[in-house]
Amino acid sequence: MACSDDDTHKNKIEAELIVLQEGQSPSDVIGEGSEPVDEEQEEDITLTENPESAGFPLFNNPENSDQTLSGFEFCCGQYNTYAEHGFEDVTGDFAKLDGGWWGADVAGVVGERVFSSFGDGFDNEDESLGWVGFSAVGMMDSPAFEITERYINFLIGGGSNGFTEPNTTALVLVVDDEVVLQASGDDTAMSMRWVTWDVTNYAGMTAKIRFIDNHPEDNSDTALPYLLVDEIRHAGEAAAMPDETSHLQITASASIEPESDGIPAFTRVSDQGQHIAGFEFCCGQFNTYANHDFRATGDLDKLDGGWWAADISNHQGERIFTSRGDGFSADGTSLGWIGDEATGTLSSPPFTLSHNFLNFLVGGGTQDFASDNATAVVLRVNGKVVRHAVGNGEESQLDWHTWDVSALKGKTAVLEVIDYHEGGQENGLGFIMLDEIRLAEHPAATPNNAEVVSVPDGHDIPLPLVMADPNPYYHDGEFYLYYLIDTAFHDWYLTKTSDLQRGSFPQRVLEATGDTNTQDQWTGSGSVIEDAEGQTHIFFTGHNADFNPVEAVMHATATDGTLTEFTKIPEDTFTGSNGYSDFDFRDPKVFWNKETNNYWMLITTRYNGQAAIGLYVSENLTTWLPQEPLFVMDAPLNLEVPDWVDFGDAQYMLFSDQNDGERDIKYLRQNGEGWQLANFTSLDGKFYYAGRTAASEESTLLFGWVPHKIGRTNAGVGTFGGDLAIHQLDTTTSGELAVHIPQKYKTEFASAIDTTFQSQQGSVSGESPITMMASSAITLEKRGDKNRLSLSVTSENATGRFGIYFPTEVEGEQVARLELDTNSNQASFYFGDTPPTGGASVTPTPALAGEPLFSRENEPEQNVSGFEFCCAQYNTLTAHEFTNVSGDFLKLDGGWWGGDIANNVGERVFSSFGDGFDEDGTSLGWIGYNATGSAESPSFEISKPYINFLIGGGSNPFDSANATAVVLVVNGEVVRSQSGRDAEKSADDKFVMDWVTWDVSELIGQTAVIRFIDQHPDDGSDSALPYLLADQFRAADLPAVSEGEDVDAGNLDAQVAVPMNLTEGVNLDVWLDPEAGIGTLYINEFRALSFRLYDLNQRPVGIYARDVPLSVSDLQRFIRQ
Repeated sequence: MACSDDDTHKNKIEAELIVLQEGQSPSDVIGEGSEPVDEEQEEDITLTENPESAGFPLFNNPENSDQTLSGFEFCCGQYNTYAEHGFEDVTGDFAKLDGGWWGADVAGVVGERVFSSFGDGFDNEDESLGWVGFSAVGMMDSPAFEITERYINFLIGGGSNGFTEPNTTALVLVVDDEVVLQASGDDTAMSMRWVTWDVTNYAGMTAKIRFIDNHPEDNSDTALPYLLVDEIRHAGEAAAMPDETSHLQITASASIEPESDGIPAFTRVSDQGQHIAGFEFCCGQFNTYANHDFRATGDLDKLDGGWWAADISNHQGERIFTSRGDGFSADGTSLGWIGDEATGTLSSPPFTLSHNFLNFLVGGGTQDFASDNATAVVLRVNGKVVRHAVGNGEESQLDWHTWDVSALKGKTAVLEVIDYHEGGQENGLGFIMLDEIRLAEHPAATPNNAEVVSVPDGHDIPLPLVMADPNPYYHDGEFYLYYLIDTAFHDWYLTKTSDLQRGSFPQRVLEATGDTNTQDQWTGSGSVIEDAEGQTHIFFTGHNADFNPVEAVMHATATDGTLTEFTKIPEDTFTGSNGYSDFDFRDPKVFWNKETNNYWMLITTRYNGQAAIGLYVSENLTTWLPQEPLFVMDAPLNLEVPDWVDFGDAQYMLFSDQNDGERDIKYLRQNGEGWQLANFTSLDGKFYYAGRTAASEESTLLFGWVPHKIGRTNAGVGTFGGDLAIHQLDTTTSGELAVHIPQKYKTEFASAIDTTFQSQQGSVSGESPITMMASSAITLEKRGDKNRLSLSVTSENATGRFGIYFPTEVEGEQVARLELDTNSNQASFYFGDTPPTGGASVTPTPALAGEPLFSRENEPEQNVSGFEFCCAQYNTLTAHEFTNVSGDFLKLDGGWWGGDIANNVGERVFSSFGDGFDEDGTSLGWIGYNATGSAESPSFEISKPYINFLIGGGSNPFDSANATAVVLVVNGEVVRSQSGRDAEKSADDKFVMDWVTWDVSELIGQTAVIRFIDQHPDDGSDSALPYLLADQFRAADLPAVSEGEDVDAGNLDAQVAVPMNLTEGVNLDVWLDPEAGIGTLYINEFRALSFRLYDLNQRPVGIYARDVPLSVSDLQRFIRQ
């Protein structure tokens, strides 16, 4: 078709080809020159030489127009002086202020008085307080005024935090209920400077000046924690050049492509390329977010990662975050959608605010972060909430949202998602959605000043925390609780607490690198100390299994007084020497020893093959010299987390014992022979671990954790990490170390509540005291909040069994009991109706009972019967005096690392498929399930009636074609044999072994060997497992298992020894935290027994008498006041 020349202009398009430079985005180029024009006048600004008199006072007393208030030359009205002079909305400590504060000590003051947020005050009874102090916080508004001149001039001093920053100490201009301009001090102590606002844009409007001090002097930053203001005047001339920082937002053109502008806000340390800021990960089941460097609380730990977003409009990539997405319970059960009723929080990894804007997609519920039904996202800096946003009210759509973070550039931040909405039709949508969180120089949407958060409180979190090892430090009236997180590479975090019930929002203070090329790929436990010059140090463990050494002590120093940022000093790293292991060398505890006048470092390690608390000393915290160990113990596993407790006239050492059957916290006393295990050496049972102390002026507190259980079920076994639990330590008159409920708990939880019986069984009478005959019980009501009980129990019988119990009617669950047995002086926590045997005929600690069955002649102290040797490459077994080694067993490189064994003892086990080497030195890695061979142990004399050992793997007996077995050989004949039971891997994907026992009493005195056999080539010829696992061969006086009487770890959770006498009375305190599912029984203010009970909030609590009559007196129950 022919085209008319007259119409050709209709098809012309003016276009320009733009080549982007490296680092540019389309928004950078297309938006050039499109920024809003500054409406301020362009002419020169005239500065007055007399700002103190230029213009006129900005506001007067509305009740007395002759009284000028903007110079603060008024005082002495005692409580509420400012409100009585026409100031409005006076909140917090500002109500206490007694008017203008005498300003003689303030540089720049005009007249006699200034506004001071810390000045003289009175309480509401008009009692003088003197200074209300730097910790004072509050707000108030000036009387209203009309803007008639171009400038507002004023003097301001104090802290530099603006309205858009955490810990605000600022003066702001409010027009139409919106903050439009701001100013702060410059952190020069007791000094003010002139500041000017150009208010041309607000001419003719009515305004107020708002005074804000939201800095509680909590050491969360280095800014001054107060506000000074004086001589606020309205003038036609400026006192100083107006500053751009007075504006709350910067101007920038809108983003053209927000989904790609800038950079992802945060990344995953172990996989920098994974787009976790876009939630492009999934399918790790329970705790997926925690395993991707997030912190999840409540139901959000069930989420299975990013949710498939095909039905959500405007999403980016394939997945988004939604608080109601797909989830799994801890035992691996799929939950499908966890639903609108799910609640909890999700915190991002920390990240640096490197750009001016934070853009993200958001949808879902619209409830503010401070609401009881919050569906919100907030930004935290220094642990404080500084920005907030809510969803868009849409169920299946996301929209772009932007925060201006220009005032926060360079600071470390965390994005926190909050969903406290329990679903239902009320209060809008019960979930929040989020996607594509990016830092950029262009906003994706217009920032809203109303989303700036400036409040003095509401930033903290409830305790306890989910955590691993705590490393507490007391400083300036607060407990600084440094701790390892229990996920990722165990970064160090910090929360601060004074009341032990709430803490500051956790901040990361030391980051593990996650890098296999660095010593601190993982960070481990350590300690915090302040030196004589006021410098604060952290000494911590660096762990890298691919390094030599595997473990070393590392050093970092605080960069400022907040004690939240530390700089590592790699050149100070050192590891074990002079007999100390460089494989196990961890958990340094550093303190100044005033007796020896130098620094001591306690270290848990191995010394010449034994578990040890080692000692290094230093004059300068840089150079450390090894000394003889303070304590050694013959144990297959090293000790952990040493601590030094100083009561002035008595010193003690603590350590955590990780050995099988002995897992708890023990203490040592010093005598003429050195440091020894004390009587009643265990302070708590095995469900309290890694305890370390910090002492205030009032008390010495022990901070530890109650482990979670695999599968998060009551029937599970403990695993690494759990919930914070706190005890108080004291000494008895006889010098023993005692544990009791913290006094702060008693003070905080002092509101008595009803103790009416909800049920009773057997013969029960009376009220105070309550008489309970044998086989009787009472229960009190169930509660979902923290509470404590106290009671005293006596009997005419000195010995007997009684306790605290938690009944349940839920199918599949058992009654839980805290049973006290005064016959054996044992307190036990167990499930079921039958008391634990206490190991009367079966040893409860088979890994420690007796002695190693065989040893190496050249190095008898080496635990070869526990396979704690390795790394000699080809024929390592022969080198360690095993004989008749044949087949693939010649390739084995010694004991195999037992990290993948669910119930191993020590660090290594015998594995027929383990790591190996060819004869020429070539590494083979795993030699594999198809490996076959045999070997015999060093010979030994049978000296005790039982041989106990662990075994796992295939079930084929020793005389079958595909044998996987351990046999006892005497005089060339097999006299005992044992194979595995084809046990499947555990819930956390680990191999399983079982304790077994041979009764060899008839063979005592004879010489024998243990033969290890694996003749299964993994050829599919049968269904048995094609490998052999074995460990911990010990000669013992008691069996590990006996017919009809197994030591059932699923039934008996924890025990502690404690002296008790019922005729003298047994005093009990019971601390219950149903929300966390943990509790502690304190006995005679001497020992504790902590426990895990996930459904504690669904169970009543009761008291029972098993076999003796009891008198229960002073039964009381308390909740928080």
